[in-house]
Amino acid sequence: MAKLSYPPNGSRTTESKARREAHWREVLERWRRSGLPKTEFSRRERISPDVLAWWQAELRKRDQARPRRAPAARPRLGGAPGHSAFMPVRVIQPPPPPSSAALEILASGVVVRVRPGFDAETLGRLLATLEGRAC
Repeated sequence: MAKLSYPPNGSRTTESKARREAHWREVLERWRRSGLPKTEFSRRERISPDVLAWWQAELRKRDQARPRRAPAARPRLGGAPGHSAFMPVRVIQPPPPPSSAALEILASGVVVRVRPGFDAETLGRLLATLEGRAC
């Protein structure tokens, strides 16, 4: 006879109860993932369909009886209890998205592609350098 992966039902220690519950949660999850009817899954696993149904109902009851965790409290930014704290905000205009249309400049045999939003002063120094002029 194969050794059970969980303690026999007669074992009442907290650890054995937890291992038994974990085993049946895993069995029920395998059943859900299989997509098989309860009777077919039970036959393949050599489990009584009634036992599978009992554990399904029992674990549902246990889950409903567990206290639900309260949602995490929002962090407070400061201020007196019960009062909101306002933080200064500065709204800035984002730069326009880069355009694929570029301006091409031929200077001393070099092509310079310039996209909208370029710095005119920097471009002027670059062109002067390419043409050999002093900045």
